[in-house]
Amino acid sequence: MGRGEFYRYFMPEKKPDHVALRVCNIYGFMETGKSVLSRKIGARIEKRCEEKKWGFLFIEARRQQDALLWIEEHKDEIRGLDYVMLLYDDAGRFFMSREGTTKERRQVLKDYMEIRHILERHGFRQGVLGILFNVQFYRLLDKTMRNAPMTIWKSSVIMDPEDKREFVIRVGRRYYYFLKIITKAMFIDGYKLKYSDIRIRSSAKREEIYQWLYQFFINYNIDPTKGINSEFVKRFALVELFDDKFIIDTGNDISTPQNYVKIEYIDDNNDIFTPRDMEERDKMVALFYAGYRIARFFPDMKKDQLLKYMRKGLGIRIMSKKFYDLSKEVDNRIESMLEEAL
Repeated sequence: MGRGEFYRYFMPEKKPDHVALRVCNIYGFMETGKSVLSRKIGARIEKRCEEKKWGFLFIEARRQQDALLWIEEHKDEIRGLDYVMLLYDDAGRFFMSREGTTKERRQVLKDYMEIRHILERHGFRQGVLGILFNVQFYRLLDKTMRNAPMTIWKSSVIMDPEDKREFVIRVGRRYYYFLKIITKAMFIDGYKLKYSDIRIRSSAKREEIYQWLYQFFINYNIDPTKGINSEFVKRFALVELFDDKFIIDTGNDISTPQNYVKIEYIDDNNDIFTPRDMEERDKMVALFYAGYRIARFFPDMKKDQLLKYMRKGLGIRIMSKKFYDLSKEVDNRIESMLEEAL
């Protein structure tokens, strides 16, 4: 396998008659080019979509709930597309954040497992949904999401001996040392390839891997024993596509999709509709109740209009499902209060 299979994974020959899902996890330490690579993949998929006359949109967010909220608010734009690609940047921190409650994390996971159907409900019923996760460390992502058909490794910064052993078994010694060398070259200017980089007892195997690495760089007119440019090696990555492993070279150009939307992250601490505990939930319901009762002074205002006003007029970020759940809870509380009064 190689570059051709890499893009054929993301881009089927024919448009599916359903929502086809293509997930890829990209792992790498800070400053190793994960975000650049993600946008570059999006730009190249977009170009192929243009050749097929497919409508394409690239959405970048830090949290799934922000992306889904944007999609819900822009149903008309999503409905006519053939390819939607989502990038969750710094996903280990913002996608399944351990700072949230267990209930919140369960909801995020549930939405992820149902994401095809969520987009179908918003009108995107035929085409490809691509999802890219950018993660600094493998275990930061939930196990369900780590289980993706494609994994891309941008670097190898693994200090724990057990994790390192597991990684070597997973990718093999040759690719492990390839990642090790390009990672060193990214952070140490002019890093020089040395025999001591290859720590294998078998001298024959050590020589084999050393010569393979040496020849790899020579093919790019670079003598690795004299120094490797730190920016140059950011063009490479190791790809796992199911059981196959191969190196891709995406070049050192920087490209971003033309049809690109970046959703800014909003701190949950400033969002009253993301409660941390029952006390906060009660405060949230009370605030919602107050707004709900004020809206009753406008008899023509329906719930959909109230939701729109809260989003556009007050700048409150709330998904419709949560909105209707809350309004139902408020209705139930009002009904209980009236029954008690009688």
